[in-house]
Amino acid sequence: MDFNIKNLDEKWYEKRMFYNGYGKFPYIILKVGYAMFMQIPIHFNINDDFDNYPGTHIDEISEAELAVYQRDKTGELHNRLMEHCQRIKDKIETDYNKHCNVCLVEGPETAYYFYKDDINFSTNIPRGGTLLTQDNKILAMNVKHYLS
Repeated sequence: MDFNIKNLDEKWYEKRMFYNGYGKFPYIILKVGYAMFMQIPIHFNINDDFDNYPGTHIDEISEAELAVYQRDKTGELHNRLMEHCQRIKDKIETDYNKHCNVCLVEGPETAYYFYKDDINFSTNIPRGGTLLTQDNKILAMNVKHYLS
């Protein structure tokens, strides 16, 4: 008699394949289609090392600013992130000549949705669907968009 043991923790409709630099807060989510999202990681003080740290970079952040940001997401670095996200949204809209939906995600329950001229805070962050890299490689399907 043969027995087939299956791992019941794995679900056939879920996939996780986070590449280096992805899945860590903060990041930007760009809605690219129905249930399709692109993650743009945000890295600090990396000096344009896009091979190891894909996404967008913010330089000249002091260790003190990073420490404050880790404790409190409402300070000066948060303001810089909001401005940075707005610039990225504006560039995407200029390049593609249409409105886009982007979301700055700073934690499991901290999101700022940018649409047209509005910015709205929410404790519900984007999740599920198909999550893509900036190179359109699949990072995840039907799971949360960050690593625990």
